[in-house]
Amino acid sequence: MNGCLIMQVQKPKIRKKILDSAIEEFLVVGYRRASMRNIAQEAGITVGNIYAYFSGKADLFETIISPALKSINDLIQIEAKEGTPSLGMIAETVTAVFLENKKQFLILMHNSAPKYANVRVQLTALVRERLIIDLLPKLPPRARDPLLAEGLAVAILEGLLNIFHRYGGDEQRLRLLVDEFLKIIFNNIDTRFV
Repeated sequence: MNGCLIMQVQKPKIRKKILDSAIEEFLVVGYRRASMRNIAQEAGITVGNIYAYFSGKADLFETIISPALKSINDLIQIEAKEGTPSLGMIAETVTAVFLENKKQFLILMHNSAPKYANVRVQLTALVRERLIIDLLPKLPPRARDPLLAEGLAVAILEGLLNIFHRYGGDEQRLRLLVDEFLKIIFNNIDTRFV
């Protein structure tokens, strides 16, 4: 064999099995507790075969979450200026990102690798900044505390995530629930962003 290594040809079917198995593993047990052995077993291959496709657990994780992460990062990068992005646009965009990558989005928000734990914090901060710009000026002076905006931002993100977890797969229901959720939260406030 002249000392040459023979490279294994990657098969799209095997790669998909690995990715599907890894998504389920990360979703159920999270990044830290995920096991390459469990992923391989679920995919019906050897652990060594996973390494022919991915350099390790971190590489596999990044491959899985990259579409959802890119969309969320694009949203986070938008500067919170007067009028853009509105809270409604943020909610619509987050909902769209979720619908495009349901499991990957939930992994990123709940069971992420430590390297990506800040994504949820950054998304909450974006909502907070939007509330400071759009909502606080409409409140009585005694209620214009940025801590109120922070508490609402956390509540809004948690509420959206709860709806995403439990909407039952009906996209129309999901969009209606998100819309009604925001309307209820801002019931007595004349806002241009809900």
